[in-house]
Amino acid sequence: MEWLQKHWSNVVTLGCIVIAALIEAWQQAAANASASIHIPRLQGVWNYVPLLLLVTAGIVWLATRRNEANQSQIQVSQPPEVTAGIPTLSSLLGQKPNITFDAKQFFALAYYSPITAEVEKNIKNIAQQNYPNDKESFYARFIGVGLVAYQHDVTWFTIYGSQLAAMTELNSRGLIPIADLKKYYDKAVIDYPKAYSNYSFDQWLGFMRDRMIIATYPTQMVELSFGGKDFLKYLAHAGRDVHVKTN
Repeated sequence: MEWLQKHWSNVVTLGCIVIAALIEAWQQAAANASASIHIPRLQGVWNYVPLLLLVTAGIVWLATRRNEANQSQIQVSQPPEVTAGIPTLSSLLGQKPNITFDAKQFFALAYYSPITAEVEKNIKNIAQQNYPNDKESFYARFIGVGLVAYQHDVTWFTIYGSQLAAMTELNSRGLIPIADLKKYYDKAVIDYPKAYSNYSFDQWLGFMRDRMIIATYPTQMVELSFGGKDFLKYLAHAGRDVHVKTN
């Protein structure tokens, strides 16, 4: 039964062709039969039945092939929004992505060079070699992986050790008062007075907020953001040693 459901169009097409051929063979046999052999000749609408069957077979065959082509095109031209097993942040939060990127302005102000052109060409070649039937998914994944890694690397190279220590406590405790983080800042001021001479607590906290690794609230509470949790995961994945950040 399952086989019939999957191949019904082929069965109908072949069935129409076979029946049309049998009717035509019958008509030919009746026309060429000798007088001693009586084969009734099909008359009236039977003369149009073979043509109708062939037309039906052609319609079914074309409709099936077009449907298969459309399904294949959808699978290729509309890659899934979610990588297998990894839901997007917007889907986890039940929100629609808020995209405000202005491509025209970006390209109008962007810096171009022969190196840029070379990179573009190489990426196109890599996409053709690895994802010839779904280049859009390759470009999206390539940019997504690279952009997130770049953002985390910028945070890593500019963050202080005291801020990493504060993030560790936030990761273990969750939502806590902002005042509880000041102990990490105060200790760093004592241990590294030169580095912190012009670096206030508000600037120290603002760095983490601007890098979107913490979320602060009007109630003077603070917690790790989704970006902050992802940053800590990235450090573990990349093998970063948090102890090298002494200040």
